Amino acid sequence: MRRIAVLALVAVMALGILAFGAEIGTKAHPIYMLLVPSTEGATVQDIGNKIAEDLYNRTGLYVVASLQADYTAMIEAFAASDGDTFGIPTTDQYIRIYDRTNGNVSPRLGSVRYGYPYYFASIYARRDSGIKSLADLQGKVWIYNDTGSTSGYVFPNMVFQQKGITFSNIVESGGHTNSMVALIEGQGDFCTGYGSPPVPPAGCSLQWNYGDDPELWIWDRYNNQLFRDGLRGRCVDLRHAVHKTYDEDTVLTDIGVVDTIGPIPNDCMAFGPNFPKDIADKIVAAVEAEFQDDTMKALWGDSNFYEWDSVAEIDDSFYDGYRAILGLPIPER
Repeated sequence: MRRIAVLALVAVMALGILAFGAEIGTKAHPIYMLLVPSTEGATVQDIGNKIAEDLYNRTGLYVVASLQADYTAMIEAFAASDGDTFGIPTTDQYIRIYDRTNGNVSPRLGSVRYGYPYYFASIYARRDSGIKSLADLQGKVWIYNDTGSTSGYVFPNMVFQQKGITFSNIVESGGHTNSMVALIEGQGDFCTGYGSPPVPPAGCSLQWNYGDDPELWIWDRYNNQLFRDGLRGRCVDLRHAVHKTYDEDTVLTDIGVVDTIGPIPNDCMAFGPNFPKDIADKIVAAVEAEFQDDTMKALWGDSNFYEWDSVAEIDDSFYDGYRAILGLPIPER
């Protein structure tokens, strides 16, 4: 029996050594694609699996989509990786990963949503709540998704602290979409989450710029109602994320944007410590090709995934403006 046990242990050790030494991107040593649960976790995991399968078909690299438990877990997994991990960190996560790894992380693709390489934090409240400005938030119940979320917590909290705004209670929802649901269901007075520029109505050649009304083409402030069809643009902010569960016109009528905070560089695709550049190049090229494929582009653009319309090649300097806002040093390069 002892001899059998020893042989079994040797066999297990041998398999471990073979797996450890296996070429990256094989089933024995897969590449891990880390996903942040910013919206609906089940949808993020399902779409992540489909993207991983497509990347295998395009590159021959075996990729495992791995939904992280929360924002902190995402940072920890990135920091602990060694040559086999990439993922989709939020802006704040990327900055923290950069710090944790002493710069041993490489952002390669920045997301573009509806033609914009940035987004912002929005403060949402019921239009009949009496909340019209930041000052009106004092003493209210704040709903946010996660303390690691750039738009849900980091930027709003920075502004609230600067202005001395405090709250009677907080509700941590666990996801952007959950925050909007909690607000609709009356679990708090306001919520914070991502905001996106409104899409203009057909035939309109104007482009939204940061600082414009975040409900331009959506909400007629003069008549206090939605713009009628033909004049109305398309809402693509956090309120749109719940359109499969709630009637969108009702949500837009009931929930408004109090203020915005930003702009914030979009999230990115980054490669973790010691990830081989030649393999990263293959993955980057494959992801760029996915945005030329209608089926894959629709998956990336799903409102319950990450709503990426396209990608642009970036490097770490893309985040220097964000560092400046937070008072962080700009890395020497």
